Amino acid sequence: MSDTSLATVPGRLQASQVCAHRGASGQYPENTQAAFDAAARFGAGWIETDVQQLADGELVVFHDEVLGRTAGGEGDIREMAWAAVAALDVGSWKGPEFAGERPIRPNALMAWQAAAPGRPTIIWEIKCEDGDPTSAQRIAGALAAEIAAHPGHRCVISSFNREALIAIRTLLPGMPAALIVEALPSDAISFCREHGLEGLHLDGHQLNAASAQQVLSAGLALRCYTINTVAEAERLLSLGVEVIMSDFPERFLAVAS
Repeated sequence: MSDTSLATVPGRLQASQVCAHRGASGQYPENTQAAFDAAARFGAGWIETDVQQLADGELVVFHDEVLGRTAGGEGDIREMAWAAVAALDVGSWKGPEFAGERPIRPNALMAWQAAAPGRPTIIWEIKCEDGDPTSAQRIAGALAAEIAAHPGHRCVISSFNREALIAIRTLLPGMPAALIVEALPSDAISFCREHGLEGLHLDGHQLNAASAQQVLSAGLALRCYTINTVAEAERLLSLGVEVIMSDFPERFLAVAS
């Protein structure tokens, strides 16, 4: 089967198996309302997105630590305040039709999810520096407060940063949380067990059958990033992967772009 076949065979995957990585970021500017609206329109069951904390304590949906790729300017976004970040154009880099797309805050995305039935479950990826437990605890506390302010919010909280995940488990003990890794490290499963995490998010291109079996045998959810071809998606699903994160969710779903 060719790598484009799912685009022409609608409905090969269920919505619950497909996560729009930073929204439908293949066609739309990542982590923008346009990308999230498109992901919902395409029928993705999940959205993965990034959350960072600004200098004034506000949270923002934004992937990179520095400006320049998806927003004009330069400098560390974490050293900026929301008033300045809110004015950034985060759409024009993807095409002139997206000029004027602005960064959004997590509370806006939570309200968007709640505004209509069936909108995707959100995977929040906490972005913060390793080796800085104070920052990890601070962003975890801010995100936990936002989630607590939105009863019924459907989400999984994820991070590469283990200190942030430990903090989240303390603040929101009933909320699903997952450790992000690339290839499976030897201590990942024991870390998840020790801290009550429900899943592991792995680089799908590095996942093999042995690692998949280790995760599944431990009773952990197995989700993989970032998969944009049919062949790789089919390989991962055959290994027991539950959710495929893709820049192009429309390739795997019944609703055409």
